[in-house]
Amino acid sequence: MLKSFLGKVNYYGRFLKNMAKIITPLHECTKQNKFNWTKECNDAFNLIKQKLASVQNLWHYDPNLPLILTCDASHTALGAVLSNRDESGVIRPIAYASKKLNSTELKYSTIDKEAMAIIFAVTKFYNYTYGRTFELETDNAALVRIFGSTKGIPKMAAKRLQHYAIFLSAFNYKIKHIKTNINPADFLSRSNININTEKIDYHPICLNGNISNVFYIKNSNIKKLDWKVIQLETQKDVTLSTVLRYTVDGWPEKRMLGKELLPYYNKRNELSVDRNCLFWSHRIIIPSVLRESVLSELHESHFGIVRMKQQARSFFWFPNLDTEIEKITTNCIICLSNHKNPSKAPLKLWPAPPSAWYRIHADFLGPFYNKMYLVIVDSYSKWPEVFEMSSITACRTIAVLKYVFSRFGYPNHLVTDNGPTFTSQEFENYCNDINVKHTFSPPYHPATNGAAERFVETFKTHVTKIKESGHPLTCAVNLFLFDYRSMSHNITGISPAKLMLGRELRNRFSLLRPPAVTEKSYDMLEKHYNNSVNTRKVKFDIGEKVMVRDYRKGAKPWVQGIIVDESVPETTYNVDVDKCIWKRHVNQMLKCSNS
Repeated sequence: MLKSFLGKVNYYGRFLKNMAKIITPLHECTKQNKFNWTKECNDAFNLIKQKLASVQNLWHYDPNLPLILTCDASHTALGAVLSNRDESGVIRPIAYASKKLNSTELKYSTIDKEAMAIIFAVTKFYNYTYGRTFELETDNAALVRIFGSTKGIPKMAAKRLQHYAIFLSAFNYKIKHIKTNINPADFLSRSNININTEKIDYHPICLNGNISNVFYIKNSNIKKLDWKVIQLETQKDVTLSTVLRYTVDGWPEKRMLGKELLPYYNKRNELSVDRNCLFWSHRIIIPSVLRESVLSELHESHFGIVRMKQQARSFFWFPNLDTEIEKITTNCIICLSNHKNPSKAPLKLWPAPPSAWYRIHADFLGPFYNKMYLVIVDSYSKWPEVFEMSSITACRTIAVLKYVFSRFGYPNHLVTDNGPTFTSQEFENYCNDINVKHTFSPPYHPATNGAAERFVETFKTHVTKIKESGHPLTCAVNLFLFDYRSMSHNITGISPAKLMLGRELRNRFSLLRPPAVTEKSYDMLEKHYNNSVNTRKVKFDIGEKVMVRDYRKGAKPWVQGIIVDESVPETTYNVDVDKCIWKRHVNQMLKCSNS
C-alpha cells in the first residue's frame, strides 16, 4: 500500500515543491527489513495528502483542454482520476474518486472489476464527460478491445460487460491502454476508504449487470442437479477452482499455465463469476464430475448431434463439449439401431481406362416385356451390347460372352453385380481361364456398377417409347442400339462407334449427303488404275458383232453375238446371242469382224 501511494506521489511530484525532502521518511520506511511506521512517516504522509489536494497540485477544469479520465480497480476498491492536458502536454489532475467494493462485488472477476471502475468513473464525473469527447485510460488491454469503437461488442462477452458496453455507447470517448506503473488511479483503487456510495447516481442499465445467469440452470429439469451442486463441485474441482481464482485475481502468463488451463485462458476475457460459479458469457461451466450426468440428460430424448449442440450452447459449456456430444450418438446402441441412412459420400469415379474394351460393365436387364437381356457396356467408348437371354445361367452367359469376345477380344477388367450367375464358381473359373479381372459391386449399391446401371435405365425408357410408337420389340431394340452407337455421348462428346471402331457408322441420315469424294481420292484411283497389271483398253459400240464367253456345259468357249446396249459404260454390256440377252464384262468379250 505504501509503495502504491509513493507511485502516485511520484506521478504528481513535478507540481509539488520540496517533495523529495518531504517523502524521504516514507522511502526509508520501505527500505527497512521490518516495516516501522514512525511519527515522521505519519507527518510526511499527512503533509503529502494536503499538498496533493491543495491548489498547488489540483487544476481547475477547462472545457477547452482535452479531458482525460483514468480508471483502475484492485481486489477491494475502484479508483478514478479526472484530468486536463494543458498546452504543453502536461496532465493536470482535476478531481479524484474511489469506491470500496461490497461483498458481492468482491467476488467479481478482474475484468469485471476493471470494467466497473470505468462505469464508476464515468458516472461519478458524469457532468464533465457527458456531451463532450474525452480520453478513457485503463491498464486492462481486454477492455480496450471490448469497449473500443473499432470493433463491435464480442458475442461471447459476459452479460455484465455487454451491459456496460451499451451504457458507454452513449458517451463520445477514445479508450486507450496505459501501463499500470503510470496509472495515477492505481493508489486510489488500493486504498480502502470507506465512502458512502449511496448518493452516487448509477445508470439503471449498469445495475442490470448484477443479475444472475444461474436461473437458467436452476429452473431446468435436470434431476438432482442445480446451480448449488455446480457451485459446490466447482470449488472441489482442481482445474475449475484454479480458473475461478485466476478469473477473480488475474491470469498469469500463458507459459506458466498447464495444458488443462489453456482452453480457459483463451477465453479469459469472456469468463465471469457469479455466486462462485464460472460462466463463459451466458453459459455455465460444468465441473468434470457432473459432465457425464449433464450429457446423459441432454441425450435423454435421443435427438441428433445438431439439436444437442444447439441445446447445450444455450445453457452450459466445458472444453471439448462438441466432441463429447458427437461421441454420445456413436456410443448409443438405440440411436445406432434406428439411424436413418447417412448422407451420400461424394461420387468416386472409376479410373479412366487407357483404351477401348479395357474395362467393361455387365448386368442383367429384365424381365422387360417378359424377356431377359444381358447388357454389356464398354467404359471407354460407351459402346453397348444387348443380347436376349433364354436363361441367365452361368453356362448361357459364358456362351454369349465368348461370342462377344470373338469379335472384340478379351477385356482386362469385368465389373458385375453380385448376382448368382456372376458369383458362381463356373463363371469365376471362366474369368480366371481367360485372365480377366472380375470385380463385384457392393450389395444393394448398384451405383458402383454405374455404367451398366445407367444404360439399363436408358434402354428401358427409349425402347418402351419406340415400341409404343408401333415397332416390334426386336426392331425397337435394334433401332435403339443403332442410334445410340451413332450419336455423340454426353460424357465423351464422341459417338461410341467412333471410339470403338475408329469410324462413324453409316446410318439412314448418311443418305442425305452426297458421297464425299475428294480430288485426292480421284488421284489415288487414277494412280491405282495406271499401275494395274491389266492394261487392256477396249471399247465396244452398240450393234457391233463380238465374241462373248459361253459358259454353257458342252459348248465351245466363245460364241458370236451382237451388242444391244451398254450397262456400265465401257465395262459391262448386254449382248444378244441367239435371241437371248447375256450380260458380259469387257474381259468376257472379244472383237471380231462384222463379216
